Amino acid sequence: MVYSRLARRLRATGKSSFADYLDALEKNGGDEWERFVNSLTTNLTSFFREPHHFPIFAEHLRKLGTRRPIRVWCSAASTGEEPYSIAIMLLEYWSKVDDYEIELYASDIDSKVLATASNGVYRLDNVKNLSQERLRRFFMKGKGANDGMVRVKPELRRMIDFMQVNLIRDDWPFQEAFDVVFCRNVMIYFDAPTQRRVLEKIHRVLKPGGMLFVGHAENFSESRDLFTL
Repeated sequence: MVYSRLARRLRATGKSSFADYLDALEKNGGDEWERFVNSLTTNLTSFFREPHHFPIFAEHLRKLGTRRPIRVWCSAASTGEEPYSIAIMLLEYWSKVDDYEIELYASDIDSKVLATASNGVYRLDNVKNLSQERLRRFFMKGKGANDGMVRVKPELRRMIDFMQVNLIRDDWPFQEAFDVVFCRNVMIYFDAPTQRRVLEKIHRVLKPGGMLFVGHAENFSESRDLFTL
């Protein structure tokens, strides 16, 4: 996988070997560092992926009651399907989200997928698993040159603050703690010590009683001192 993805960067930069490419990257990478990172990220996602999490999310919102503001962080936004799914749940939970203080942040390390997420335009195939009711309420169908595409409605887009965050660095931009953090299917790519460091940092930015959602294939049994399953 790494070979095939970096081979594209070799062709784009005119380097004849991986050693030459990495040497140039370390000496004077500039904007190529961002292209290097973007080429290695995996961005498999979909609307309401692992759907059993979302009723649990709604139940947690109910338990929060009158707590204000409600702060949610989607830490692996990819091309935006997950944070928009979260925003849809929030709008369905509160018919008028303006009546409540909602702070929804969505981040990723990959600048290219963040641009797609912020734009909020998808092929119809990407939303085929959504109900007709959700499609009518939250999306606009493209016409003419945009036929076969949909765009999220402005009320949905306005809810989300997109930003670039590297989970393994210590420069997270958040000043206040969260009620909910989604970090699903990300740490399967990290070794165990890195997983632990990221979990410790997530623990520090969660409010007491806050909820962390992880992927069904992720097992952090050695961090039960931080989180209760």
